[in-house]
Amino acid sequence: MTDEETTFDVSAVDGPEAMREFMGEIRERAKHLSSLCIENRKPHVAAKALWLLAQGAPVAEASRITGLSHESVRKLQWRHNDTLETKRKEFSVRYAMVASEYTDLLFQKAEMLANDPEQLKYVPPDKLALTIGIMTDKASQLMGMATTVVEHRKGTSIEDAAKLIEEAKARVANKMREVAIEAEVVQ
Repeated sequence: MTDEETTFDVSAVDGPEAMREFMGEIRERAKHLSSLCIENRKPHVAAKALWLLAQGAPVAEASRITGLSHESVRKLQWRHNDTLETKRKEFSVRYAMVASEYTDLLFQKAEMLANDPEQLKYVPPDKLALTIGIMTDKASQLMGMATTVVEHRKGTSIEDAAKLIEEAKARVANKMREVAIEAEVVQ
């Protein structure tokens, strides 16, 4: 194995202890798997892929970064679903904390712009509109309001429409039979 295969960038995690714990979970599960699976052959690569997935990276991105096939990444995702869910919850708390911190900075920035109308001229209206939209959406979500509305429409089913068409055809055919044109053949 190369150094690249056996090392993992712990700067992306809480630290070496968190990574050891995460690797321990992966190795424990790998005991019950084939010796040919990625968790046993390249545990650091498996850990990196799972860490990326836990942070919300798409399968394609985890595949690109780790060099694993899409199928291998999906198999990891399937075999370690409970570990991923646990890590996702941890990340969601961390992201909520960062969001709170950035919200404070956003308020500070808004106050600075409010106090300096000259600088406000340089802020594009679309940036303000986007910020308003995101903040309004998140406020609605936190208040428990619906952020998406799904409309259910009722109408004629395909079967009912087909039946109506057949009935209309039958009526037209009946009328055609009723209207008989007498014609005289001229030679």
